[in-house]
Amino acid sequence: MKKQPVTISVGEVLWDMLPDGKALGGSPTNVAWHMAQLGAEAHVVTAVGKDPLGDEILRILGAMPLHIDTISVIGGRPTSTVDAVLDGNGNATYVFHEDEAWDFLPATPEALALAARAKGVNFGSLSQRSPRAQEATFSILDATPAECIRVFDINLRPPFVEERLLVGGMRRAVVLKMNDDELPMVAKVFGWDVDPEAAIAKLFEKFPNLKHIVVTRGPRGAWWHNKRRFIEKTPDDDIKKVDTIGAGDSFTASILMGLLKGWDEDAIMDNALEIANFVCTQRGGTPELPDALKAPFLA
Repeated sequence: MKKQPVTISVGEVLWDMLPDGKALGGSPTNVAWHMAQLGAEAHVVTAVGKDPLGDEILRILGAMPLHIDTISVIGGRPTSTVDAVLDGNGNATYVFHEDEAWDFLPATPEALALAARAKGVNFGSLSQRSPRAQEATFSILDATPAECIRVFDINLRPPFVEERLLVGGMRRAVVLKMNDDELPMVAKVFGWDVDPEAAIAKLFEKFPNLKHIVVTRGPRGAWWHNKRRFIEKTPDDDIKKVDTIGAGDSFTASILMGLLKGWDEDAIMDNALEIANFVCTQRGGTPELPDALKAPFLA
């Protein structure tokens, strides 16, 4: 059997409190779940509280094909819950609480040792809202090998939209991924022109370590920019959408796994859009993917 690439997702794990009940969530955790389905040895670096909601998360993730020995249990801080409100099109907005367990994420010796052998890392901006968690995230990223593919999947959720949450991650990333609502927000944070093309050019100029910038555009597909070419893809929109929770995370997982397999950008985007489309037809962010969608990654 082919050796699985070691991947790490760093950041929040939480419960999305939906109108019909709670669903496991947190962007980095969703990404890890999808990377595991697509053939990675997927590790989660996060924190839960020493409480029943945290125990439930550990039970659920422990039953998944995930490695959870780098999940810290933080006494005296609650496991995160987020109020998710869906509009008529299934799009979610979120209300976050503060000083929760993942705000106290530590860079444990186990996490740093794992980082030293990682082939790919996914991390976000929301989980950096706490200076302590941000410092831990940077320590883990800085412990990865030079050839590690580091994907910064920003997730700008007001009021956590500030330059402090962007600069350090962008300096460490190989791939920057965002959606088309976040791109003008990034431009405004840096005081740039909000025109998409101009903003992307400025990002490549300011952060020369970036090799790829990917912008998801909901039902209009996605853009992929690198320093050589621009690609635009549009998905099949003939689907029965349930909600969009986790669709962007599945796209991120597909990007990272496709790059680890050495695919070109066109192939990565085609597969990523197919997977994200499927996730939109399911409830919550961690559905089981059909074998047909996993097959190209597992071949």
